[in-house]
Amino acid sequence: MTLILDHITKAYTDGPNEFKALDNASLEVKAGEFISIVGPSGSGKSTMLSIAGALLSPTSGKVLLDGENIAGLSSKEVTKRRLDKIGFVFQAAHLVPYLKVKDQLNIIQVLAKKGKKHGNDLLAHFGLKHRMNNFPNELSGGERQRVAIARALMNDPQLILADEPTASLDSKRGQEVVKLLADEIKNRNKAGIMVTHDERVLSFADHIVTIRDGKIE
Repeated sequence: MTLILDHITKAYTDGPNEFKALDNASLEVKAGEFISIVGPSGSGKSTMLSIAGALLSPTSGKVLLDGENIAGLSSKEVTKRRLDKIGFVFQAAHLVPYLKVKDQLNIIQVLAKKGKKHGNDLLAHFGLKHRMNNFPNELSGGERQRVAIARALMNDPQLILADEPTASLDSKRGQEVVKLLADEIKNRNKAGIMVTHDERVLSFADHIVTIRDGKIE
């Protein structure tokens, strides 16, 4: 599996003015690769991640996921590609507060039509089986992020996207979470992209890509 962002531009207009969040940016990520995107605030990092995950459409350029330009698909088709091929890990875990750990994964199980055993296996793999009946507020920050990673893997995606996954964690827990994420990407032969400001975790990435003013340096 390969993700190719081919000369992506994302422009916004405000009256006569135009602002380019991304300006002719290109990036390629192959299966088994874990790439970190860095750059100052407002540089276009999160915009690039959102376009890679089909959450935003580019103004111009192609988003090729396994050879298919998902930027040219209908809204219904894009939603299906996200469910079938993409997993997301966000900075605050974004677990549903009133659902137990096992049910956080079961939602994806129903949508992606994966067996219940798959979810139980993931929780056991991440050392969370004893937490399956707990609610998010009963977990530590590191445990919540491990649940989020397990949830991202629930649909067996080809592409994993992480947006500031260590933002709410201390140094030790942040490094543990990113190492876990990097190991899963490599061991399961996924393509992975992480946006981060956290220099402490950059050593886990295979490549570091810098964006400034919407352009890849």
